[in-house]
Amino acid sequence: MKKINKVLLSISGLSAFSLPLLAISCGSPRWDQNYDGILKIATGFSETNEQGIALKTIVDEYNKWRESGTEEEKAQKQQEGHLKVEVNFLPNGYNTGPLTTKIGSKEQNTLWNIIINYPTAASILAQRKMNLALSNDEYEKLDIVDAFKNVNDDIGGNTSKEKWVVPMSRSSEMQSINKVVLGKFLKELSEIDGIKKDEQNMKKVKEYIDYYKSVAETDGKYVDEHWSSSKATNLEEAKEAIKKLDLTISDNIFKEYESLIKFAIAAKRLYPLDLAKPILGIDSLASVINVMNVAVTKGDKSKQYINPSPSHKINGGFDYESFIEEGTEQNKLFKSLLNVIFEGIKTGAVWIGGGGAYGSNLLTKHNMAISIGSTAGYSHTFIKSTENKTYNYLLTSDDKKEYLSTNDLVNILEKEKEDGVVLKFGQYKNKIYSSSYSKEVTGYNKKLSSKELEDKLLTNFKLNPNFKLVKGTFDEQEKNVSLTKDISFKLKDDIDNKIVNLGKIFENDDANYILIDKDLVKTEQLTSSQLLNEIDADWISTPLVKNLNNDKKSVFIQGPSLVLIHANEKEDKATKLFVKWLFDHKLSSITFIKNKNSKNFSNIKPIDAFNEYGNYISPTKSYFNNKEAIKKLNKANKIAFDNFKSIIDKPNEFQPAEDVSSSLSDKLRDAIGSGARKILNKVSRQQATTIDELVKIIIESFK
Repeated sequence: MKKINKVLLSISGLSAFSLPLLAISCGSPRWDQNYDGILKIATGFSETNEQGIALKTIVDEYNKWRESGTEEEKAQKQQEGHLKVEVNFLPNGYNTGPLTTKIGSKEQNTLWNIIINYPTAASILAQRKMNLALSNDEYEKLDIVDAFKNVNDDIGGNTSKEKWVVPMSRSSEMQSINKVVLGKFLKELSEIDGIKKDEQNMKKVKEYIDYYKSVAETDGKYVDEHWSSSKATNLEEAKEAIKKLDLTISDNIFKEYESLIKFAIAAKRLYPLDLAKPILGIDSLASVINVMNVAVTKGDKSKQYINPSPSHKINGGFDYESFIEEGTEQNKLFKSLLNVIFEGIKTGAVWIGGGGAYGSNLLTKHNMAISIGSTAGYSHTFIKSTENKTYNYLLTSDDKKEYLSTNDLVNILEKEKEDGVVLKFGQYKNKIYSSSYSKEVTGYNKKLSSKELEDKLLTNFKLNPNFKLVKGTFDEQEKNVSLTKDISFKLKDDIDNKIVNLGKIFENDDANYILIDKDLVKTEQLTSSQLLNEIDADWISTPLVKNLNNDKKSVFIQGPSLVLIHANEKEDKATKLFVKWLFDHKLSSITFIKNKNSKNFSNIKPIDAFNEYGNYISPTKSYFNNKEAIKKLNKANKIAFDNFKSIIDKPNEFQPAEDVSSSLSDKLRDAIGSGARKILNKVSRQQATTIDELVKIIIESFK
């Protein structure tokens, strides 16, 4: 005990956010997992979506290959050390909570050999020296393109740049365009007397204006009516304010963040009255800041606001302290980048997502012109069907619609009773297990986290079978509902005994939940012209620079990797063999099946087959050289591919922008997004705010 006190006293000068990391890293070092002869891959992919199906199919192919051939060939594979592989599907995407729990308890039986996650997971493993590294030679033989090869360089704690993770799938960011709404704004801004235009650089601008004109009697008419209630009461005054912005109408609006934000502010000046209708949405503010950060520093990590620092070993070798100190170079850079977007937030022109909210939900209902988000979310940026769509929403006290997803709760019939299952929920009747259930819960099923919360859920549902289960929180004193993190509102309807705050009721699920009476949930039906159909949408690259003075364009790179975990000598060897097979083996044929629909690939590497079927960019040279595969890319993935290819072909003009992968990187990303959403909440209530207030909120949340 005395020794612990001495340690705490010796670090009393450190910031509070360093303590959790230190507490973990001071634990026992590397240990061996018990050998069971099976390689376990953990993933947050849904077992029923393309990625989950692809992974399971490829693992099945590997297991069949391992058992195939002559007796001599089988014996050779066994002698080499190949082991059977199985997939463990985790319920919560890229949440590293289960990994942290297993590492913290030195789990020896149920820890995995590989977890499919972001490189941040490797920094968590590094705290207990549980990384498994490929040799440089093994890594080079995987044939990964140069744009993605350096993924290990910025992992916290990886001072020797060992090969702890292998890029598996890659995506980027894009601008999803509502051509009707955007064309309307561009037309009206272009018609302002005295507004500057670059006629030689307006190809996209003219395309969107022409599209708006072409649907003037259909979708255009609806959009005009839909936005009319937001139109400025003093239009001439608004136009004078717009001219003072010194905006130039040109395609540069879509190529640099400063011009894009200036455009959004100008358009919002014309339509300022409804703050539920922003011009531009940004799903991940941290990603946008990161792109500008890399662009203005020309990729020089020592000049970025989170920079490498050998003296900050406790934070994985990165300085997370200087940027929060007023007046430092890191602080000034961070504030200047943030201010570019803040100017749009404070006017209601820019909306910030995260915490479960995505701009596509606004974009597809004609409530937004441009949404910046992941290329992996392409299918959500337009409405595929031309049939009417039904949406659920809550009506706020100021008559705004807050859209939500609800889950029906279902009692277990006597004949359906299963061990430990107390309720079912949602469209697919996923199971909710009792807190006392001792077996592993898989897929999208849930286990209640405590007896107290279990009783609260069951008691309230018994009292009111009309309750629906919804992600969100309810402030019982202020009577505020929040469906997404940091944004709250009051309801117009009487809510007495109709909302119950449950909190974090499920194991391995960071989401908060509430029960809400179905009487509070309204529905509306929208027709094809009231929604963004594929023909009304466009997809283009995000801006790659803060402004056109930046010499190098920065391409944001994201996507899951194979994070390798130490187990024991035999399983470590088998893990490396599986990775080699995944990247090196040629499958003569492989077929993926979903809902009776099949898709076949021939003469292809397993990793490339996974990504082609799973709608990701594959990290291999074989994929980048496969012209037929590139022809089949959807519009979003083609944007990502072209930008990635530019990094490879034109390294003097293009550079990668990736997050620092340390145990604090997720916390910082969350703090940036959360801080912006809190400011957005103030703006929606027409309260004044400043950039200094935003920076303060972010820093306080991060500490």
